[in-house]
Amino acid sequence: MKGGRTSLLAGRNTAPLSDNDIRRVGNTFYGLDREAVFAHADGENTRCRVIEVEGEIVCEIRFGADIFPGKSVVDPNSALSMRAAAAHELSHLHRWRDKTELDGDHLVEIDEALTDLEAILRYYPQLNENEIRQLIADAIQRLQIFAQRHPEGFATLKPAPNEV
Repeated sequence: MKGGRTSLLAGRNTAPLSDNDIRRVGNTFYGLDREAVFAHADGENTRCRVIEVEGEIVCEIRFGADIFPGKSVVDPNSALSMRAAAAHELSHLHRWRDKTELDGDHLVEIDEALTDLEAILRYYPQLNENEIRQLIADAIQRLQIFAQRHPEGFATLKPAPNEV
C-alpha cells in the first residue's frame, strides 16, 4: 500500500468539494474512528497511503471528490455512500495496522472485497442497512472482477516476478 492505490472505481463523483462537504467528510471520518489520520486532497482520488511523518511510518487517508457517490445506481462501487466509502478506507487503515492486507497487484480485487466485508464488521453499528448492502454488493463486484481477470482460478494464480 506504500504508494496508496485508489480504492474507489471510476464512476464516482468528480465535482469539486465545497468547504461544507470537506467538513462533512472530516466529521464522518472522525465519527467513525477518532484515531485515524485523514486529509482532503483536492484533485486527487481517495486512498490510503503509507508515509513517514517525523521519523514514524503512518497510514493516512487522503480523500478527494470521489469520496461521494456517482450517478450510477447499477454499479455498486459508484453507488457507495460517502459513509460506506469512508468505512471502507478506514478498514484499509486497520488492515494495514493489523498486517492483514494482501500484497501484490494480482490480489488487489480480493483485498478490496475483504476490506468491504471488514468495514461491515468493524462499523456495523454506525452503518445503516443500505450502506451494509452497498458494501456487500461492492465486495461481490470485486470478486467478479477478480474472476474475470483470472479465469484460471486460484490454483494457477502466481504473483508477477517483481512481486515475489
